Amino acid sequence: MTLTLHPPEARFSEEMEREHEIRNLKETVEALREALEKQKAGTAQEVAQAVAEAHTEIRDLKATIAEMRIELERRKAAGEEAVQKVMAQSAEEGRQLQSSVQALRDQLEREKARHSEAEQLMRRTQRDETAELEKTIQQIRGELEAARAQK
Repeated sequence: MTLTLHPPEARFSEEMEREHEIRNLKETVEALREALEKQKAGTAQEVAQAVAEAHTEIRDLKATIAEMRIELERRKAAGEEAVQKVMAQSAEEGRQLQSSVQALRDQLEREKARHSEAEQLMRRTQRDETAELEKTIQQIRGELEAARAQK
């Protein structure tokens, strides 16, 4: 085995280059982390907004139901026939409201699932990229150690 001696400037230059590469990798990892955090925050905001909208609609539906009950009581005073008509109408509207509420809940669940899948995908991607970066860092460390061992 022949030992090749490099001038100190060449070794210094190689070390500077490797340090620069490591610094770039660290900056890349940090940028990826920041992007993931921003995405998580955006997803959480979208889910919170969807939940808030669903709660507002439910509150509006409850207010509508309350108004319908008041109207039902007024009609009850006017006569039993009017009450029966309003009750039938109220029951149908109640079913429609329940159907609407259920549809909103189903839509909210789908949105939650979609955001959850997107978040899982981002986490997997981030984990894969982090693993790749760690692998690259290990390779660079190995190369640095090998280079140091040759010195």
